Amino acid sequence: MKILVADDHKSIVDGIILDLKEILPDATVIGACKSKEIVELCNGTRFDVIFMDIDIPSSNGISLAKTVLDKFPRTNIIYITGYEKYALESYETNASTFLIKPITKKAIEKALDNLRFPVSDITDEMVTAEYSGEGYIGKRIQYYRELRGMTRNEFAELLNVTLPTVHRWETGARMPDLATIMKIANILGVKLDEFIENEPSS
Repeated sequence: MKILVADDHKSIVDGIILDLKEILPDATVIGACKSKEIVELCNGTRFDVIFMDIDIPSSNGISLAKTVLDKFPRTNIIYITGYEKYALESYETNASTFLIKPITKKAIEKALDNLRFPVSDITDEMVTAEYSGEGYIGKRIQYYRELRGMTRNEFAELLNVTLPTVHRWETGARMPDLATIMKIANILGVKLDEFIENEPSS
């Protein structure tokens, strides 16, 4: 999870970051106090959650949030402010919630538990890993090769590739192209559709 804490008071930013690191130790948390820096971060980076101060000098948190949501519509905006008068206006941006300063750790936890767009712990990198290399084709190569009682060296010779290439395929470091996958399936005596199933059959 990637989180931005944007407030012109450094003590508030530091306090929220400290709480977030205890609540979400694996999250990437960035703090910004200067208006220019906040605007640049919001415009150039996709955050899962933004703790956004509403009353930002030479800027406006609500207007900035609208800009963010135009570009990244599934961003969770959690407004932070010392003025309840902004509450109604803030909800026009479909904010996840609205926190009044001083902000407690308990309030932060509750806000994160009720995000408008829940953030999964599954990252794009994890999905990619699951459906390539070791997580997908690599496991099938190893499974069917071993099922046929074939060593890596024998398999490499039949494919006319090097032993390190086979090792990289099976460990997920590399992914064979489609033509090679078809040849692999043929050498291993497996139908292509069976070879690429989610679970290899015996």
